[in-house]
Amino acid sequence: MTDARQAFGLMLRTRREQIGITLPDIAESTKISVALLSGLERGDVSRWPKGIYRRSFFREYVVAIGLLPEPVLNDFVRLFPDEPAAAPAAEKPAELRLELAARDTSAAIALKRVAIVAGELAAVTALGTIAAWVLPVDALPTIGLTALAYYPIANLCVDRKLSARGLRALVRSPLPRPEPRSYEEIEGHEELQVSF
Repeated sequence: MTDARQAFGLMLRTRREQIGITLPDIAESTKISVALLSGLERGDVSRWPKGIYRRSFFREYVVAIGLLPEPVLNDFVRLFPDEPAAAPAAEKPAELRLELAARDTSAAIALKRVAIVAGELAAVTALGTIAAWVLPVDALPTIGLTALAYYPIANLCVDRKLSARGLRALVRSPLPRPEPRSYEEIEGHEELQVSF
C-alpha cells in the first residue's frame, strides 16, 4: 500500500511540474500549507485533517494542478482512507453528559398563572356579590371595591410587596423583568445533575 501511495504522490508531483507551478504557488492560492502539500506528493497524509476537510484540501490541490477532481479523488479516498484514531479502551476518557432536571415549561407556568388569576377573579366576584346581596347596594360597584381591597390584603398574605419600581415596570411592560441574580441564589440550582 505504501508503494501505491508513493506512486500516486509522484504522479501528482509530475503533473504539477509539467504545468510549471510550484508548491508555494498552490499554497498561496489554496491556503493549504506547503508542508501538507509536500507530504501529499511523498504519499504521506498523516498530518492532514480527517473527513471532509481532507477531501476538500485534496480537491483544491487537484484543481490547482489542472486535473478533474472526481476521478482522482476516488483514488485518493481508496489509497488514503480516514482511519479513526484508535485509543486503548482504558485510556479513553469517560463521556460526560450534562442533564437538567425536568422543569415546568413556560406553557405550563402560563397555564398555572391563568388558573390562579381566574380563581382570584372568581373569589373577588363572589365576595362582591355576597356583599351586594347583604347590603342594599349595586353589585358592580361592590365587586370593584372588593377587588380594590383584595389586592393589598392578598399581598400581605403571600408576602408580596408593591413598590414604586414594581408599579412602573407593570405600567411599562406587561411582564415584569426579573432582577439579575447569582447562580447560588437561583432556586433549584441543586437540581442540576451531571452523569458520568
